[in-house]
This record gives sequence, C-alpha cells and structure tokens, in this order.
Amino acid sequence: MEYQEGCEGIACKGRGAHKLLPFKPWDNPEKIHWYCEDHYKQAKSYDEKEKKTFLEYYANPGRREWLPEKSLNLYNQYAKK
Repeated sequence: MEYQEGCEGIACKGRGAHKLLPFKPWDNPEKIHWYCEDHYKQAKSYDEKEKKTFLEYYANPGRREWLPEKSLNLYNQYAKK
C-alpha cells in the first residue's frame, strides 16, 4: 500500500485525517486517490453521477462515433453491466 500524507479532499489536509481509503475513479482506474471516510463518500457519489451521465449521453450511437478509443472502451465496458 502506498503511503499518503493526508486526504486529497478539499480542506482536509490541514486537519490531518489518518484513516485513508483508496478510491479508483471509473474513468481512470489506473489512478488511485486517497480520501478520509467523509470525502470518500463524496467522491464515490460524484463518480457514480458522472458515470451515469456519461452512459446516458453516449447511449446514442451517433454520439459515440467521436469518442476516443479509451472512452469508447469504457463505454462498452460499463454499458454491458
């Protein structure tokens, strides 16, 4: 596990949250962010809304024509679930 100095949440670094949770965004699962419990919940909620909006918007096949390969692969991966 990679050592993190503090939560990546806004204004959290100053208060020094110690128990950090790893978070992988749906659109960039290679990158791990570290959040305290409160900010983890916020990040997860925002991430789910963002993914839902992306899937709804690109449900139209005409819009998917312009997606870069990585984004198209993500769409195909998550639209099947």
